[in-house]
Amino acid sequence: MDILVADDDHTGRFLLNSALRELGHSVTEATNGSDAWEAWKRQRQQLIISDWMMPRMDGLELCRRIRAEENSQLSYVILITAREGKANYLDAMNSGVDDFMSKPFERDRFFAQVRVAMRILGLNQSLCLANTDLERRVEERTAELQKALQAKSEFLSRASHELRTPMNHILGFAQLLASKKGLTEKQEASVRQILESGRRLLTLIDHILGFSKSDPSELSFEAVVAPRAEETKSLRSLSLS
Repeated sequence: MDILVADDDHTGRFLLNSALRELGHSVTEATNGSDAWEAWKRQRQQLIISDWMMPRMDGLELCRRIRAEENSQLSYVILITAREGKANYLDAMNSGVDDFMSKPFERDRFFAQVRVAMRILGLNQSLCLANTDLERRVEERTAELQKALQAKSEFLSRASHELRTPMNHILGFAQLLASKKGLTEKQEASVRQILESGRRLLTLIDHILGFSKSDPSELSFEAVVAPRAEETKSLRSLSLS
């Protein structure tokens, strides 16, 4: 990994450079905060090790600028400081600093801090990859659901049409029967039941058709009365002379 090291002290940069190369990393050096900022904008290093006090731009301002950039959460900032005190550390953490390294330079502790940084960066990268894969899966499932809803709507629309046509025929013939003279009282009652039941079924078909064309988030349900058992029985036993 290429690591950005920003320090105006030549000896400090040399020690950090040597230790990082021993761990197998390459190093981009900057002698002040402004040059470090320009270097980071060009290469977007994931690990930044910066001195707090530097000319032209201090380490805290460098960290603030990095954190203001998109996807800067994938970067890890270690601040080198001789400062002590709770207020200083809180100010740095609020600016986005992840870890601190005290002067003078302690080689073994520095190795441990870099390994921790590498582990955290690796976990962040794995999480980003997992999130990307999850977003892709959600998009695929959403597309599949939309296709299924479209197929459902088309089926209900066709089914409603196929049901409406014969039902209109039944009602038409029932109206002809109702206008026929010479029907007995029982036959007239049966014809009325045919018309009433047919109209109810047409209402049900209209509801099905409306459901197929509705947005799922806007659906409301209304009770539709089905033909009563006695009406069905009378329809079956209807006999007209």
